Amino acid sequence: MRSGRFIRAPTITKAWRRGLYLIWRQGQEIEDERRTRIKELLNLQVVVERPGEDRVPAEYAWSQDRLDEYASQLLSGDNPGFEYTYGERLRSWSCQDGSSVDQLVQAIQRLRASPQTRRATAVTWIPPVDCSREEVPCMIVDDFKLRDGRLHLTAFFRSHDFAGAYPANLFGLSEVLAYVACEVGAIPGSITTLSASAHIYEHDWDWVGELVTGLREWEQP
Repeated sequence: MRSGRFIRAPTITKAWRRGLYLIWRQGQEIEDERRTRIKELLNLQVVVERPGEDRVPAEYAWSQDRLDEYASQLLSGDNPGFEYTYGERLRSWSCQDGSSVDQLVQAIQRLRASPQTRRATAVTWIPPVDCSREEVPCMIVDDFKLRDGRLHLTAFFRSHDFAGAYPANLFGLSEVLAYVACEVGAIPGSITTLSASAHIYEHDWDWVGELVTGLREWEQP
């Protein structure tokens, strides 16, 4: 299997369509540990230059209310009863001494203290917890870089359901980026995702195939 592909797109919608096209045309069919068939590309990097524009593809199944709720969970340390939430890991990281850390606040403080810092990074994977669990975070790292007055966000996903989750993930991350940028007095910049496994599940193959077939040439990679 070929590893490493790159997409640059102006908006979330165009990035999603181009990613689906690439995975559909060049992805390898495999069966995962749950015996579910997927089309997969390894190490797909996607740069969305203006993530605040055209954030919800017309073909995407999630409603605006559901997207808003998802974004609010990313920014909240509260857990309403799930095994974990990204917001809980980002904003209420549990320490061994019983205290908690808000990693977004720490990132903001680092960026305010040193705008050129390379240390404004938040993680969601807790080794003592996640190494023994079946349900573990897909998004592992969020990293912020402030350059020339613009704040850029890079996110690493160990596993990425591109058809079902990518637009929601990027919608939520665009809200996180806007929040941190506002706190440090910067303009929201790009969002880059690196997906170690970018894939499309078999139950989405029919509609993705139809969507990809109908894409215009400029929407393809």
